[in-house]
Amino acid sequence: MKKVLISTRTLNNGSEFQFDALERGFFKMFRDWDITALHNKANQNFIDLAATHDLLVLSGGDDHPQRLLTEIEMIKQFRQRKKPILGICHGTFLLTQLWGGKLIAVEGHRRTKHAIYYKGTEMQMNSYHGSAITEAPEGADVLVTDQDGYIESWMSGNTLAVVWHPERDIENSHWMPEEYQSLL
Repeated sequence: MKKVLISTRTLNNGSEFQFDALERGFFKMFRDWDITALHNKANQNFIDLAATHDLLVLSGGDDHPQRLLTEIEMIKQFRQRKKPILGICHGTFLLTQLWGGKLIAVEGHRRTKHAIYYKGTEMQMNSYHGSAITEAPEGADVLVTDQDGYIESWMSGNTLAVVWHPERDIENSHWMPEEYQSLL
């Protein structure tokens, strides 16, 4: 069985305690995979995690400082091994910034749906973000754009980035560009 390592968002329950959380939609999206949650802590064996997993998913959510350090280290380990990486929302914005792409703040893209365009086909996709990609990293192929011309998905080598949340697809199709299959 293939193994996927999925980064976790940092949540606070209104007290001083923080929690690492994994969205339940990933269990449907990766129903045929063995899922491991990547916890936001410095003292873990990043080398072993990268060596024993087939795909790294950088999930959506917050920009907690320890989360960013953990994700950046895992990106480094997966890239050294030439293993695939999937960025979703926050993960996409992190990859875009790390690899020299450009972002801007946008309004009206949270908790809604909007039109996206893939190979000339328009479809509606969920939207939970306050940023938009204006320029993909150098050498990346732009796969999907939105109605405003912002980049919704790009691919570079064995890294795919999508701005929407396929794990939150209530119809359970978890739509991804067909290029996604080349990662797997």
